[in-house]
Amino acid sequence: MFLPQELSYYIISLGCPKNEVDAERLNADLHNAGFVPAHGMDDASIIFINTCGFIKEAKEESIAAIMDAMDYKAGEHDYKKKLVVLGCLTQRYKEEITHEIPEIDLVWGLYDSSMINEVARICTVDLLTVTIAQKRKPLVDNVPYSYIKIAEGCSNNCSYCAIPIIRGKHRSYAPELIADDAAHALQRGVKELIVVAQDVAIYNYDGVFVNDLISRLNNLEGTFWIRLMYCHPDHISSELIEAMATLQKVVHYIDIPFQHASTKILRAMNRKGNAKRYLRLVEKLRKAIPDIAIRSTFMVGFPGEDDDDYAVLLDFITEAQLDRVGVFMYSPEEGTKASVMSGMVKKAIQHKRYNRLMQLQQTISLQRLEKTIGNVVEVLVEEKVDANNYIGRTQYDAPDIDGIFFLTADGINVNDIVLAKITDTLEYDRIGVLI
Repeated sequence: MFLPQELSYYIISLGCPKNEVDAERLNADLHNAGFVPAHGMDDASIIFINTCGFIKEAKEESIAAIMDAMDYKAGEHDYKKKLVVLGCLTQRYKEEITHEIPEIDLVWGLYDSSMINEVARICTVDLLTVTIAQKRKPLVDNVPYSYIKIAEGCSNNCSYCAIPIIRGKHRSYAPELIADDAAHALQRGVKELIVVAQDVAIYNYDGVFVNDLISRLNNLEGTFWIRLMYCHPDHISSELIEAMATLQKVVHYIDIPFQHASTKILRAMNRKGNAKRYLRLVEKLRKAIPDIAIRSTFMVGFPGEDDDDYAVLLDFITEAQLDRVGVFMYSPEEGTKASVMSGMVKKAIQHKRYNRLMQLQQTISLQRLEKTIGNVVEVLVEEKVDANNYIGRTQYDAPDIDGIFFLTADGINVNDIVLAKITDTLEYDRIGVLI
């Protein structure tokens, strides 16, 4: 038998921020049980792969990560390494993965704290405690932001999406637990709380809606930002918009996955919107919050999408003038309604539509950025390059997916929120000086 402090662990988390939250809970529970974090797979006694199974590319990335970990596991070590695979991919394909890759020591689904006891069993570890932390421990120290997960699952049942199959129906978390999670993040020195769920806008816990929830977060002590991600356009209420406009710590940024603009395609996706309704929403947001940055995602090549549908999408992008846009090509997910629909669009046409849409949006994004030259903005400082140069983000940019801010300054610290003047822009980034 081993004691937990004699074994080290390394976690690789793939996919979305919601998955990262699960990995941080695993990290906290392992730490609380006495296991020691390793610097990499080579040093680890136990390797954890937290997989993503959302789309084909994510599945392939997860399988590649498993195979890579198996190479480390197969090397010569004093202790026979263990490989634990969990997350969305294994939740959906547990039997298949267990059968096809028997070298995995433990195949688990979505993370829950009971997994720690099973890890102890396969590693012949005598746990010093069975107390579960119920908190989170970041995978990387000193990151200035934290994802605050407010719900699990999804009930929108978009015809192309496997999330309800993997994670079940939408369940909102209790606001007290969310506020406690946020407070602990702030105590670690975090300066940005990023509110995430499969659909943030539909949050409702016993009559507490998302506008009420972010008001509670806004009342927490400290100087920090609150950012909203993944708000389904059909569920954004006037109350939420008012809260975003009036709450001091809520940044003027929102991520709205419109997905398309053609009424025909949106209906086939099992979504209720249309171009006219979505344009009204964009107008309503900008009227209430004139400087708001709106990010969205769109899908090209959905079954049945013809040239007319695509033209509607291009017209919408041109008229909406969104600040940031991500585009992906449709790929069928087994078990979803869309996967058996007729009218599959050829890959060559998907690529052509993808490239044209991205080129259009790049021009729009650059023009919108250029209009901000001369503006004074808040910047969250994330990295020191040298004595006078730093890298950060404005409130109008989410980490990892949007642009960065190249800041000239002195006498400031990483994780400070400072005021800066924009002096120039690049395609997606801004340049400026401290004021």
